[in-house]
Amino acid sequence: MSHLLFEKRDHIATLTFNQPDKRNAYSPEMAIKLTEYLRQCDKDPDVRVVIITGAGDAFCVGLDLNDVRERGENSTPVDTDGQPTQRVLRTYPFQISKPVICAINGAAGGFGAAYPLTCDIRLAADDAKIAFSFVKWGLIPEMGTTWILPKLIGLEKTADLLLTGRKVSGKEAAEMGLVLRCVPKASLMDEARKLAGEIATGSSPTAVSIVKRMTWGRMMDEGEFYRAIYEDDDAIGWAIKGPDAAEGNAAFFEKRPANWVKVDPDALPDFGRRNANPFGIG
Repeated sequence: MSHLLFEKRDHIATLTFNQPDKRNAYSPEMAIKLTEYLRQCDKDPDVRVVIITGAGDAFCVGLDLNDVRERGENSTPVDTDGQPTQRVLRTYPFQISKPVICAINGAAGGFGAAYPLTCDIRLAADDAKIAFSFVKWGLIPEMGTTWILPKLIGLEKTADLLLTGRKVSGKEAAEMGLVLRCVPKASLMDEARKLAGEIATGSSPTAVSIVKRMTWGRMMDEGEFYRAIYEDDDAIGWAIKGPDAAEGNAAFFEKRPANWVKVDPDALPDFGRRNANPFGIG
């Protein structure tokens, strides 16, 4: 059974995370298929809007750390038949010419909270639970989260979410501007398809593609979004091999408080320091 389902109907492509027994934990197959399907949608003139959602009660609870530890961070991903496959350069929703609507139907943690930020529009079930829970696992937010989230909700709310890793409901996410709006879970996909249909049938596909390219292109030029994404990849790769990641994982499964390592500021890597100290303090 595929970990990522693909459906195309009425000019709308729907991608569905499909590991409900693991609460749609992000798998190597999902990584490969997400890029494959997004590129396919980008080139298909019959697709005008893309919706991304999750099967079952969860959207995506994040990276399966046990899977990563078993495979090794630098191991070769496997394809759907279990055979080694070539590592694929990721394609993100903001990089394709078609609008991408993220329908957060349930629990969204770690990767599952960060990935929607790369989509054009986010909708959420009112009882969905969203958590940028990286710090609780000794990890660093990925996919440009520390760059784009302050632009969506402001610096103080970003600090609240990223430094505590706390859960917010779909209702609170809508109130703070993290998602466009929340609706009852039973209505979420109807709402997503209604919005997608308005774009697909009521708007010029050419004009929509140009507007999207101009919006994201200008925002990325201003904030060096690509540099933020690449630096995030390096940072989470560094963190996942460190002692706090192992301790966070163990503490979660053993249901106890984590015993984090002591911080030596002089020994920290230089991630994020290029513009962090403009006045030469310290």
